[in-house]
Amino acid sequence: MPKFAKRFLIGATIILVVPVLILLCINVYLQSSGVQERIRNAAADAIGADIQIQSTTYTPWEGLVLKGISIPDSTTPDSNALEAAALRIRFSLGPLFQKRFVVTECALFEPRLIIRQMDNGNWIVPLMPRVKPAPTEEISPEPSSARGASFAAELQRLRLGSGEIAFIDARKRTVLLLERTDIDATLTPEMTAEGRIAISRMKLGNSLQLRRIESPFTWDGSALDVPKIQGQLAGGELTGRYHIRTGTAPAFALTAELKNILLRKLADEAGIEPGKTDGKLQGTLTIQGDPRQTEGLSGNGRLELIEAKLKPVEFLSRLGELFQIDELQLLKLGDAWINLTIGNGQVNVDELFLQSENLIIRGKGPVHFNGKLNLEAKLLINQKLHNQLKSLLGKNFVESEDPEYRELPFTVKGTVARPKTDILKKLTNISLDGDVGGFLQNILRAIPRQDAGKDGGKEGK
Repeated sequence: MPKFAKRFLIGATIILVVPVLILLCINVYLQSSGVQERIRNAAADAIGADIQIQSTTYTPWEGLVLKGISIPDSTTPDSNALEAAALRIRFSLGPLFQKRFVVTECALFEPRLIIRQMDNGNWIVPLMPRVKPAPTEEISPEPSSARGASFAAELQRLRLGSGEIAFIDARKRTVLLLERTDIDATLTPEMTAEGRIAISRMKLGNSLQLRRIESPFTWDGSALDVPKIQGQLAGGELTGRYHIRTGTAPAFALTAELKNILLRKLADEAGIEPGKTDGKLQGTLTIQGDPRQTEGLSGNGRLELIEAKLKPVEFLSRLGELFQIDELQLLKLGDAWINLTIGNGQVNVDELFLQSENLIIRGKGPVHFNGKLNLEAKLLINQKLHNQLKSLLGKNFVESEDPEYRELPFTVKGTVARPKTDILKKLTNISLDGDVGGFLQNILRAIPRQDAGKDGGKEGK
């Protein structure tokens, strides 16, 4: 073999083998117990929590990959506050030999994060920067041979891919669930951050489901600002802004605007049988206060229904069937809104107004945060509908401020999930706990029909 060919082969072999040997040495170095412990400690300091790792590998193109990531839940035994398929840490090699761990990117893949509320109202977030205690003259830290000298950690970028974040309150209820969440943020040495968040689906309790939520955000170490929220709710649009301040006196503020929300889809997603419900919802809502205490929350809102069709309460619906009054079977609302204020541990309905062609429903009163209702309401009907209800059922309507309508006061109590009304008693002067349908059919026989009277007169003759 010519000399040139031999030299070329030797050089090529060196070029190929040396990087492999270097990479092998790096992995052997990283797999050593002392270095892994140091990296684990540095990663824990960068993330802000104790971290457990199943395996560690390194490649120049992927960086340091920690698989089988978990962070124990300090509030719940035998459970984790965070689990992730992998944590990829890309860092500069040079500073590593100077005991500096400069992380250019820290990415969590398919994590599940649990944020719990304690009994005092505080929320525990496992991924918060650690606050190191100030050194004192009396107590000086002693070097630990087990841990070794930790690297000085610096995190420049944080990413979270296809994550799930669950907020669990003090009663162990999942009040907020964020699914397929992506976060991309750049960080400073002072642990401030700026980036963007995208959420595929957000579930509020068991009722509302928001989709495709996106917004930029900033974090200054004590306050999170999400200024341009955009998302979808029941086929419509949601926009808003959210700001929360942490610390000894936490506070938050939320502003939301709804447009073209489909009532049928909203009811279906909330697990409510929509029936013939149709129309659109729009409105605004603002709420602020201490996130730990519902009693201190305040705010206001206004919701409007556009071209809405709603099934009324069961009793009115059955009346419509028996008297063949279409309007009582399905309310086609020409004008409908609700004005709300929030304060003193409750949502107060300042005014509820629903108007169809021949009737109006008005109401006001408190709705407590525990779901209990106490509304004072009125059913107003015009002369046409009053005549259709016959004298037996219409006699309890009294004059109203509007001369074209007569009104019947009633109350709505119970809970939001199971409202109860005394409208039947007010309308018939009979308190009834049995079958409403059977009762209506019985009293209907006592109502003289015009066609029956004519026929009866002919027969009498």
